[in-house]
Amino acid sequence: MRFPVLVIVTVMLSVSCTTKEEKEERLANQYCGTCHSYPEPSLLSKDAWRTVMPQMAVRMGIDISPLLRLSEEDYPYVVHTLPSNPMISEVDFQSIIDYYEREAPDSLILPPDVPMKVLDQFEVKEMKVLKQRPTITMLRADTVEKRLWISNRHSVLYQYDFNFKRVDSIQLTSPASSIIFNGQEPMISLMGIMDPNDQPKGSVIGLDSDSIKTMIDAIRRPVFIERADLDNDKQEDFIVCAFGNYGGSLSVYQNAGNGQFIEHTITPMPGSRKVVVRDFNDDGLPDILAMFSQGDEHFSLYTNAGNFRFRVTTLLKFPPVYGTEFFDVADFNKDGYWDIIYTNGDNADYSVIKKPYHGVRIFLNDGKNQFTESWFQPLYGCSMAFARDFDRDGDVDIATTSFFPDFTKHPERGFVYFENNNGKLEPYITPLAADARWLLMEPVDIDADGYTDLLLGALDFDTGVPSDLDKRYYENPVDILVLKNKGKK
Repeated sequence: MRFPVLVIVTVMLSVSCTTKEEKEERLANQYCGTCHSYPEPSLLSKDAWRTVMPQMAVRMGIDISPLLRLSEEDYPYVVHTLPSNPMISEVDFQSIIDYYEREAPDSLILPPDVPMKVLDQFEVKEMKVLKQRPTITMLRADTVEKRLWISNRHSVLYQYDFNFKRVDSIQLTSPASSIIFNGQEPMISLMGIMDPNDQPKGSVIGLDSDSIKTMIDAIRRPVFIERADLDNDKQEDFIVCAFGNYGGSLSVYQNAGNGQFIEHTITPMPGSRKVVVRDFNDDGLPDILAMFSQGDEHFSLYTNAGNFRFRVTTLLKFPPVYGTEFFDVADFNKDGYWDIIYTNGDNADYSVIKKPYHGVRIFLNDGKNQFTESWFQPLYGCSMAFARDFDRDGDVDIATTSFFPDFTKHPERGFVYFENNNGKLEPYITPLAADARWLLMEPVDIDADGYTDLLLGALDFDTGVPSDLDKRYYENPVDILVLKNKGKK
């Protein structure tokens, strides 16, 4: 009976000998690593942490008064995502605030500027397609029908041919975010409300020549959809990234026939951004590689176990301030295994400062789905990246966009192309990329010459943009940037 008593006494003595600073650090590690990866204080400046911490107080159930600013429609959905009781005492939470206040730097050390050459792989042309201030939310190319599908914040869906002649337009109920072709009638995800919210007003619709048909509704801000026969029953099911805000999900919708779908929520959390579906383990069933942002930033592989059950393996995790945005997969080092090309640069929330860890990265796969970062290029606000052999010389090049570039010094770095020269990725830019704010990018061989071209789509959003540049965007609106691939040099 004495041994347990001795253990208790030892623990009590250990705690009593802990300094104030040690206690603060322990509390930070304990609580700030509960819902996501533990964020080192060095990741943000003191001022930025002062902005972030009140949001953490909301999510930990300490102070929900900021929720009073939500709309009445949002509040019921948000309150269910928060703890019913505070996760931590106010005294201990203040200790965590004190820790970050003490340890965080006054400002972040930024990487040295990297010279970039003028782009010569592509012929670049600005387009004023919609003839209005651009608010493009979706830009996709249907290579079978030779059509460009463009939607905007005003919930209009346009069709253009590959010569940018308008073919059709239709008014939707909300802005479109994603579209699937696969040789069938287009399936489109509608966000419901585009701005951060938790209202289940999003949907997936089918579009034919005669009508719009709602396939799935009551989704929290869907931003990406994919289609696959997940159970090999000859009927295609849906995978839906319901990004949401405080809440959300990654869900698969089982096709039950007769236009009916059964939802299987495989991860009930916000921030699912994109998936790649393929048979990753060669067992005959499609698996799902998914990327999450919005706090718990990570990659997970959902291995299909049949009957809409999945084994979940976390492949990579990132700090919650990284701003995870997008990814692509490619065999970068030609070893026969798929690698991840990853971007992080979201800067629209609570810490709008330049971050040295924003950029594009390559994570190499060792063949056992263990990933190691092999390359990183800092790029403020980096958003999208596509890995292709653009110059068809046998290796993988990378095209990137940024929605939050350094607007003061380098607004042209809203687009950066990395040419692969014997394993070295060399950056190229075009001055014309400074003429709009690029949200979207679509790789497509638009002129059928065998080389992949690029289309960039603009969305004017004034956060972080200097007034003179915002005025320039307004007075001379450019909505599409066409980069026609010249082929081999």
